[in-house]
Amino acid sequence: MTLEDLIYSRLTGWEALTAKLALVDGQPAIYYQVAPGDTADGWDGKPQYPRIDYTVDMQSNPERHASGVMTANIWCSETGEPPESLEPELRAAIRDVFLQPDSGPPFSLSWARSDAFQAQSRETLVNGITVQFDIYAFPTQETTDPDPILAINEYLKKWAPDALVIGKDTLEPFTFASEERPVFYFRLAELSLFRETNTVAWMDGVLVGHIFAPEEIRLKWLKALADSLSLDGEVIMLDKSPMFLTKIKADSSASPLAVGQLRLSIRFGLLRRRKYAHPLINTYHS
Repeated sequence: MTLEDLIYSRLTGWEALTAKLALVDGQPAIYYQVAPGDTADGWDGKPQYPRIDYTVDMQSNPERHASGVMTANIWCSETGEPPESLEPELRAAIRDVFLQPDSGPPFSLSWARSDAFQAQSRETLVNGITVQFDIYAFPTQETTDPDPILAINEYLKKWAPDALVIGKDTLEPFTFASEERPVFYFRLAELSLFRETNTVAWMDGVLVGHIFAPEEIRLKWLKALADSLSLDGEVIMLDKSPMFLTKIKADSSASPLAVGQLRLSIRFGLLRRRKYAHPLINTYHS
């Protein structure tokens, strides 16, 4: 399924929301982009409100801001269910869930704002709320060997085997972080050359960690991971070389979706290959 299909599945499967919506051919009145007109088949003379339509607009942003925007419109008649009773259920339906399409990275949505509006539809005054969500993508961050992201992902799986690590574990179409099974995501934010020697080029970098768990337990997971990394002081990479942790900064107030709560300053070495030398074929003595 696509991201749009996954969102539709979540909305139509949220009973607290669909119970308040009109039905079209027996299905909740939720539509991607545009709802059918008032005279379209399927309404069968039944109430056409409340109903919801939504759109998804994606964008490319290498700086790890929102990767897109979802906009949902809640339409309610003046005499029926008010939009204010549907808006919290709409937000709850797609909150704290990772959506994994058939192809591409997983996504998660974060509520941004809600704005009320009024519109005239034939002889009916429509009250509504436009709800906007930021969409965040979690693409695979693995690079080249020695790979700091691959190293930290392996460390996480050994440290918390039951946790889900985005980029290493396969996610279900709908994945939820829980107290016993948090979700971790690390990305490479910075990389620069520190200094060179005859045998090693030392690289400095910054890894940013996103920790997802229920709000009441999230700080415990953040503190536990920061403590473990601080005590170890290094993460062993796949080539058995150390990736030193030169600074660890945890911020529990940072957004796990947009910013990430853990910043790791790292240093690791790139071994220089032995230069090729032509062998001596003939030697002469004087």
